[in-house]
Amino acid sequence: MHMKLFRQISLFVAVAIIAMATASCSNENDTVLISQQNAITKYLLSTSHQPKLIPEEEVAMSTENEPHFYTHWALDIFRYIATYYDEGREDKPEVMHNSEIEIVYTAYIFKSGKPTVNDMFATNDADSIAELKAVVKDGLNTSYEWTTDPMVIKMGTEQIMPGLETALKGCREGDSVEIYLTYDKAYGKHYIGMVPAKSSLVWYIDIISVK
Repeated sequence: MHMKLFRQISLFVAVAIIAMATASCSNENDTVLISQQNAITKYLLSTSHQPKLIPEEEVAMSTENEPHFYTHWALDIFRYIATYYDEGREDKPEVMHNSEIEIVYTAYIFKSGKPTVNDMFATNDADSIAELKAVVKDGLNTSYEWTTDPMVIKMGTEQIMPGLETALKGCREGDSVEIYLTYDKAYGKHYIGMVPAKSSLVWYIDIISVK
């Protein structure tokens, strides 16, 4: 199953799939969308997520010296930068509209809590690939080698879905980032590979370089 999956789908898919995702629009009365928004927010604010986060707009009121926070766009795109307070980060290249970046990533279907290997649908991370091979019992062709080369992305060229591009802008070289998308900012109402229709997704991304 996972063998077929990795052949059919990767984190950054063809422009046709991006177009489908972009075309799907949210409905204010969509209970699935509202449920996903609530599930992401609840997880990020809970002790299940480590570290526990606060919304960016509450940072100024926090009594902590370096409070961990998440940024959100219209409750459909959520981003946490784990390396935000790293020394020297502000001097590193920033991801902008026309940047070329190299990343290592693992992508999961997001349900309600910390994703597991069973939720994984795409990766180029060596540790994630090893974890996947260790748990898959049936249908896996171990002779198939998934690439562990960093993925090169040219921002502003519709190579990635708009929700991911929005969240990546402002990140910096060396950042470790978590990006959560409700289904309307991901693959929409379409069934893509092994990702069910109306799936909320999360990407764990390490930004290797920014040019």
